[in-house]
Amino acid sequence: MSWWDIGEGSGYRSYNGDLPVDLVTCGFCGEEGRFGFKSRLTKKNAAESKTLHYDVLVCEQCGNLTSVFWGMGSSGLVRFHQVPWPRKTTGWPKHWPDDVGRYWVQAKRSIEVSNYDAAALMARSAVQLVLRYQNASGKNLFQEIEDLGARGLLPPVMIEWTHEVRELGNDNAHPIPGASGTTSADAQAVVEYLRMLLKVIYDLPHQIEEHRGRKA
Repeated sequence: MSWWDIGEGSGYRSYNGDLPVDLVTCGFCGEEGRFGFKSRLTKKNAAESKTLHYDVLVCEQCGNLTSVFWGMGSSGLVRFHQVPWPRKTTGWPKHWPDDVGRYWVQAKRSIEVSNYDAAALMARSAVQLVLRYQNASGKNLFQEIEDLGARGLLPPVMIEWTHEVRELGNDNAHPIPGASGTTSADAQAVVEYLRMLLKVIYDLPHQIEEHRGRKA
């Protein structure tokens, strides 16, 4: 995998062939999509008919600079990387349900400020919400996980991880006096699992749909 492959296979739609600035978030103040253009350098690869862009943007809210490296794939999708990047999570992909996105943001933000018990609890709640969007049946989260596994919507390794999230979240949803609390490692693991679950349930089907749309 080379940096020349950026934008190949996955990315964001660009309707004017340029950087989708509305998707860039200021790493200083958190303002989204409000940037002025300061400068651009480009590097072309004639053999691959591809151009990489190195843009510098100015935030219209706080005036600080953001460097954005980006490229467009052969299918017209754009991927980018920015420096500095936002140090806090402020949003979620538009193809996620809004309530799932809110739970994700709360779990991720809890990690960012070292609230590990809250992160585990919100991750558990987000997992259960995702499962219920898939019409999981059962009287509790354990049964809902098993139901999706039986229907083939979750592979065995993800079923195991989902139960780990459930157990860690249970400790915080039903606290026991004197409990030691969730560790940093455990909290980060369950939030990372949640991200993988969201990728399987929402991101991959969305990417497949976009790919089919481009072929049509």
